[in-house]
Amino acid sequence: MIKNDQATPVSDGKDTFIAKICETVIGLSLNKSRIIIFVAGLISALSFAPIYFFPVLFISFPLLLIMTKNSRSVKESFLVGYIFGLGHFFAGLYWIGNSFAVEPSVPDWAGYLMVAVLAAFLSLFSGMVTGLLYAIHKNSTFHRHLVSMVLTFIILWSLSEWLRGHLFTGFPWNLSGYVWGFSDIMLQSTAIWGIYGLGTITIGLCFIPLLMTEIRLRMGAGICGGALLGFLFLFGLFRLPENIDYVEDVNLRVVQPSIPQQDKWSYQNWGNNLLTFMDMSEGKSADGVTHIIWPETSVLYSLSEEPSRRHLMSKILSDGGTILTGFPRRQRDEDSMRIFNSFIAIDDQGEIQGIYDKSHLVPFGEYIPSFIKNILVPFGFNQIFSGGQDFSEGDGVKTLTIDGLPPVGILICYEVIFPGQVTDSANRPEWLLNITNDAWYGQSTGPYQHLLQSRVRAIEEGMPLVRSANTGVSAIIDPYGRLLNQIPLNEKGVMNNRLPKPLKEITIYSYMKDWQFIIINAMLSILNIMLAVRVTRQGNGH
Repeated sequence: MIKNDQATPVSDGKDTFIAKICETVIGLSLNKSRIIIFVAGLISALSFAPIYFFPVLFISFPLLLIMTKNSRSVKESFLVGYIFGLGHFFAGLYWIGNSFAVEPSVPDWAGYLMVAVLAAFLSLFSGMVTGLLYAIHKNSTFHRHLVSMVLTFIILWSLSEWLRGHLFTGFPWNLSGYVWGFSDIMLQSTAIWGIYGLGTITIGLCFIPLLMTEIRLRMGAGICGGALLGFLFLFGLFRLPENIDYVEDVNLRVVQPSIPQQDKWSYQNWGNNLLTFMDMSEGKSADGVTHIIWPETSVLYSLSEEPSRRHLMSKILSDGGTILTGFPRRQRDEDSMRIFNSFIAIDDQGEIQGIYDKSHLVPFGEYIPSFIKNILVPFGFNQIFSGGQDFSEGDGVKTLTIDGLPPVGILICYEVIFPGQVTDSANRPEWLLNITNDAWYGQSTGPYQHLLQSRVRAIEEGMPLVRSANTGVSAIIDPYGRLLNQIPLNEKGVMNNRLPKPLKEITIYSYMKDWQFIIINAMLSILNIMLAVRVTRQGNGH
């Protein structure tokens, strides 16, 4: 990355375009090169919702590869990826900082400091990608080994995203495949290989322009890129039907009150907020509504312990109707009390039809990991994150049977972002319900990215998904990920809609889960090895 006569040779003089870039990069000072790669990471986040300016990845990813190869050591190459990741993750996740602004006792800057800390952790994954890439291709040249280096980058970046989605409870936010969120058509292949598989293909497409700068690769790269794009488009185009089927005698009313986060948790507002929900649920055109859906923690009373409160709520229901809502459930043990972020279904008699406790909790938002708690508590920092008391973890995803509804899988807020982990495989539901707050994040990219992930879960599982959010975006999503109805961000309102039916046959992804992704990357690895052997033989004159 810095000017040095002993830098590893990366060009044999036969590649003109790449050679010029390499010469420019090698000639940069250390500070300039770090600024450039940080900016490349920043602008790469423009490819995600709601901007979707994905062509920027045609620049940022190839530049990351070139600057990695022009490093002088594994340590320096790791730093290239790490700095890129700082920009990439900070820009993509800046909205998390808004959640701290609603706490009057916490300065606004503290939220963005925590985003920087999170980005610093997540950047370890991008740093490992570039460090391994350099170690594998230390003695390679761009002219002879460009395809192999690109394949290695694709495999390593794809695996890093999968690991990021699973290690340390997982955080699969803004995966590469989500850059296609602007198009229902281009997302359809996730029904085959999920968002991780689409991400692998997406990363490969980002390198097509770079490969085409090489005359000897131009035709092959163009054909390969065209074939991949053509498959994604044609598969999605022919998969999407014009019409869908609906469940008979089910009419949903989704309520979005748009209550500011500052007004939500104060005890003096609990009663008024509940009345707001009840008034909106009984409003215009409520006749014929069978099931009313409220967002996460809409009611802050412990409904499982308060039959009189449930009875009051049931007064707004027609005969056979049901309220589906989120609430904090208290469970009193012998010498302690646990709190769960829960869902409850209440019938027209005020009786409980079903309860689900959120099982995939948000680290630092709903609980503090035990290995960190001992560090934070003595300094009082635990109050910043979870309000002083952790939520307890539920038993895992499960399917509920509620009167008048097909079997439903409940996903509370964050739980919807995890591919392949949203349904009970032993008791598969026919639709998904995602209740969430999202008021924490204000007018930012966060709610739009959250909505997109809900759409992709619907495609992957081949079942409709209903989304009820406090401030938006609430939506009815069909099993192809299409938005049938929605209430925009920060708008107060209700929407009435019928419930779509799931696909008659389960999707390949819902059956195979991430095995398809593993197979794709295994095939790319085998191809890469074969290519490396071929290039080595050619270099030895065989």
